[in-house]
Amino acid sequence: MSSGFSTMRAAFGADYFIVSALARLPLSMLVLGVLTFVSHATGQLSSAGAASAIAGVGVAVGAPLSGAAADRWGQRATLLAGALAYCASLLWLLAAGTPGDEPLVFGPGLAAAAFCAGLVVPQCGPMTRVRWIRRLAGRDAHALTAAQGYESTIDELSFVLGPAAVGIIAVVAGPAAPLWVALALTVVTVPWFALHRSSASGAAHRGAAAATTVDRVPWALVGVLLLGMLSIGTVFGSLATTTTAFVTEAGQPDIGGLVYAAIGITSGLGALSVALWPSRWSSARRWIGCGLVLVPVLALLWLAGAPWQLSLLFLLVGAPIGPVLVTVFTAAGDATPAGRLGLVMTLLSAGVTLGTSIGNWAGGALAEAGGHSSSLWVTFAAGCAVLVSGLLYATREALGRPRNLQRATEGARLEQ
Repeated sequence: MSSGFSTMRAAFGADYFIVSALARLPLSMLVLGVLTFVSHATGQLSSAGAASAIAGVGVAVGAPLSGAAADRWGQRATLLAGALAYCASLLWLLAAGTPGDEPLVFGPGLAAAAFCAGLVVPQCGPMTRVRWIRRLAGRDAHALTAAQGYESTIDELSFVLGPAAVGIIAVVAGPAAPLWVALALTVVTVPWFALHRSSASGAAHRGAAAATTVDRVPWALVGVLLLGMLSIGTVFGSLATTTTAFVTEAGQPDIGGLVYAAIGITSGLGALSVALWPSRWSSARRWIGCGLVLVPVLALLWLAGAPWQLSLLFLLVGAPIGPVLVTVFTAAGDATPAGRLGLVMTLLSAGVTLGTSIGNWAGGALAEAGGHSSSLWVTFAAGCAVLVSGLLYATREALGRPRNLQRATEGARLEQ
């Protein structure tokens, strides 16, 4: 693994690890930031939940549009325009959510601002994957695997640290402060990421303007991969609501974030570990194996009787999820033409976001009706869907999938 990271560092420089990590925080802070701000502004948790869900839908819609724009016009222009639009949307949201003389009521203006913020939030996480693939594909497979594992780990950390930062900032400086911090981070880190020397690997691709046979997206494969990402997102979202219900029932509502963070720890470590797995373990075998581990572990969650027990089980839940994330993104990178990588990577990332919203909604509805044990059925069904999507992927691999043999050489030409 160390040689892989040495190659990564040589490719983009040590500072890239810092900027690519910080630049994805504005996205990871958005949904909970909206929830916190609107909850305080309206005094209604239902309105806050609706606003955060609308922001999540905006992310799911806007992410692939941003990826397609980056393929056509380059990441630099797309990210700079997105940063400007996101800052404007956050200012709109802050203005719309500021109470006046009358009590604030959740309405179309606040909903539209939340949706627009999600729609245009810069997609730095998926775009950094594109840079690694275009730079390393066909040159160093080991380094590319390490890069995919690293990116999955940083994604996990950002979606743990981002919400945690929102909670801390809101307590210290008020409910609007997390959105102001997200705005400040956007102003500083997104242009830094957009203008970084690695952006040459995110330049507009010649094949993106007019699709040819070799530039066509393998949509059948992407559909299977997207099902896997939606399923993983639903696991995350439903477990978030399950955790909230569980700790509330246990009389310890303040520790929900700490309990849930256990998933991110082992998921990130599991993603990093993939670079050390034997090469003879095919991607289909990895996916199915992790699914076979995940499903019974999820069933064990019904046995948890105390928050510490739930935390320990969450450590087991996270371990197989990280490798599946790496497998999905690697499979997508292997099969997608260089000129369509931005579209596919952002689409898969949006799948996790949309799945999280689905899990939040479905798990929350069942938890409200029957407690945390009821919401676990959503989690268990989503875990089964992770396994089923792995079986579908393996079936497609066994039948033989079309391979884009020109993608690596296109990526190499792009660097020249």
